Amino acid sequence: MATKQTRPIIISNSEGGQTTGTLHYVAYTQKELMGRAWKALGLFWGLAIITVFIPLAHFFLVPGFLIAGPVVAYSRYRAKDVMESASGQCPTCHEESIILLEASDQLPKWTYCSANNDPVQLADA
Repeated sequence: MATKQTRPIIISNSEGGQTTGTLHYVAYTQKELMGRAWKALGLFWGLAIITVFIPLAHFFLVPGFLIAGPVVAYSRYRAKDVMESASGQCPTCHEESIILLEASDQLPKWTYCSANNDPVQLADA
């Protein structure tokens, strides 16, 4: 079963200030990774079958969905840890902030403080 986990990170700014924070992510088992990949493949290939009946558009939709299926399935299979958010104190404004992350994000990552829009870097501790 997918487990929500946390780990410590370092939040730093461009002027050298650093604070510690927490990274929130979801870790998947091997069985769940295969299930997520098969669901993505089935979804895209199902869309390819449905779009066969759309005149003219099926010339580019069907091949696009047939190619996108394995590509998306492979990327979902490789995503063992999916980042959700990072929380901690901004090194510039010293306010507690929560930074939402994309599933494909990797550390180190430059982003912006949600309180004052100052650039901050998230890195492994």
